[in-house]
Amino acid sequence: MRGNIADRDPCPYRIIEDIGGAFAFGAVGGGIWHLGKGAWQSPKGARVAGAIGNCAARAPVMGGQFAVWGGLFACCDCSLSAIRQKEDPWNSIVSGAATGGILAARAGPKAMASAAVVGGVILALIEGMGIWMNNYFSMPPPGMEDPNAMAVGPPANDITAPPTSGGLGMIPTGLAAASRRATQQPSGNVMTIGGEGESERFDAGGHETTFSSGGSSSENKGSGGGWWPFGGSS
Repeated sequence: MRGNIADRDPCPYRIIEDIGGAFAFGAVGGGIWHLGKGAWQSPKGARVAGAIGNCAARAPVMGGQFAVWGGLFACCDCSLSAIRQKEDPWNSIVSGAATGGILAARAGPKAMASAAVVGGVILALIEGMGIWMNNYFSMPPPGMEDPNAMAVGPPANDITAPPTSGGLGMIPTGLAAASRRATQQPSGNVMTIGGEGESERFDAGGHETTFSSGGSSSENKGSGGGWWPFGGSS
């Protein structure tokens, strides 16, 4: 069986897969076991032949027994999945108990009940171990957490953030752009204010205007009274 329930094949193909996997597991495991058992029970000088003969005789039987168990388990699992319309570990646990009870049905009710309990407990341990391993290997190792998730503090372009340890000289990007727009010299027509030798320029609504404290020399010569309201000087 696979570790993740979502990765398993659909039910008609799952039965064939479980039968084949159970037969291979039983044949290989039984072959190793009976190979050692045959070598141990054979007399000296015939250990190799006894081990090979015992393995060839008993390994296929062990594989067949595992295949029967895997086939019954897969059928029960698919039946529970179709009835409950759900894929969860409880299907495997109940299927293990049902398989153990069915295989021990010929020995009587007591043997059937005990075999069902043993099958359910074994499948519960297998499913619990699988869930624990999935959760354990899915967690990142210590010290390898995501640095973006562990970052504390405002973003770099937050203009409302307090100044850093470098002082106020480290102006955020948004505040620096606003400061540059505010200090730019306006273009267009300007107005000049001031007396002779000094002037100030600023925007006057599209007209260039000059104010002078003493007026121009041409205007003073043309007017008799000058700029004094009570008449010109004699």
